[in-house]
Amino acid sequence: MEKLEKIFIEIKSILEKYSGKYLVTEKYLGSQAKQEKPGYHLYGTEEKSYLGRKPQHMYIAGVIQQKNYVSFYFTPIYSHADKFQDISPELKHTLKGKSCFNIKKTNPVLLEEIEHVLKNGIELYEEIDWI
Repeated sequence: MEKLEKIFIEIKSILEKYSGKYLVTEKYLGSQAKQEKPGYHLYGTEEKSYLGRKPQHMYIAGVIQQKNYVSFYFTPIYSHADKFQDISPELKHTLKGKSCFNIKKTNPVLLEEIEHVLKNGIELYEEIDWI
């Protein structure tokens, strides 16, 4: 198994812990990407209106295996950045953009941190009734 595939599977397994409670897709809803890449995404089960937009399933998090890294997408860090100020320097170093972490290598501490922020993000979105 190649390195990136292993990283993808490790992060996907963290997301899968929530698969029974949320909408799961292998492709980002509405994606028009020409190439199919391995992916796994979590959404809220109900369509809701956010910030004046038309009702839709709230995107929570996802993982996509890219060519040179694995992308972990985590919407709560974008919508509620103030709640995620304390992420570890190791995870923060992989943050590229507002809600995308590009990961080239993992270790137990980094995977634990991903699981921790995911759990906190889901709890936050449940608390404010976004999912």
